[in-house]
Amino acid sequence: MIKSEMLQKGDKIAIVSLSSGMLGDEKFIHKYYIAKKRLEEDCDLEVITMPNALKGSEFIYEHPEARAQDLMDAFKDESIKGFFVL
Repeated sequence: MIKSEMLQKGDKIAIVSLSSGMLGDEKFIHKYYIAKKRLEEDCDLEVITMPNALKGSEFIYEHPEARAQDLMDAFKDESIKGFFVL
């Protein structure tokens, strides 16, 4: 088992949408901006949103390969220290 280290100020985290994708929908996008702002300002983290994370529920439903690619790309990026999976 690999135990991850605690996040430190300035660490880079990735936002990935693996489930419904609704955070990218117009009705919910404001929640993304609130969360991103809090993570950046209050936690002093660098937030990276993966390319398909905010494309909306319809896109995520129709393109499971895109959400899988986002996750694989995030894991490949050694500068990313943590993940927020939506």
